[in-house]
Amino acid sequence: MDTPVTRFLDQHGIPYVIKRHSQPVYTCEDAARERGVRLSQIVKTMVGRDPNGGLHIMLIPGDGTLKLRRVRHYADGARVELLPPDQIRHQLGVTVGAISPTQFVGRARFYIDRLLLSEPVVDISAGRPDAGVELRAQDLQRVLHALECDIVSTSKQSPPDSNGR
Repeated sequence: MDTPVTRFLDQHGIPYVIKRHSQPVYTCEDAARERGVRLSQIVKTMVGRDPNGGLHIMLIPGDGTLKLRRVRHYADGARVELLPPDQIRHQLGVTVGAISPTQFVGRARFYIDRLLLSEPVVDISAGRPDAGVELRAQDLQRVLHALECDIVSTSKQSPPDSNGR
């Protein structure tokens, strides 16, 4: 399968495995089921924008909940707000529910939650709803130059401290 995502990974020498779906999927839960992986291995790609128009891409486990207050800490104090699906679709030209972080290389700042990096392999979208791409979490972090951080709240993680981190 040849997509902009697989071409990007090929250009950067990142090994991966294509995982085709039996039907199009648009949720992390459906993607995990189709690919036969745990929900924590699915990379949820959250798209945000700061007041200056800068894009911020937060990569979190499929079973995690993004804590935007924590992102602000890593974004040098910038208030990052999530973009609504219609803006993501119309202004950025990506398919909501099949967003791959590689689609934003060169135009965004990346953050990857530590919980993803504890997984040996993770799954990102192939940029279309009929397939995913499995790769090593460390390879994903390296190719995106993503900042390792603590930006999710899950049952596996301790509650935030008094500073909201």
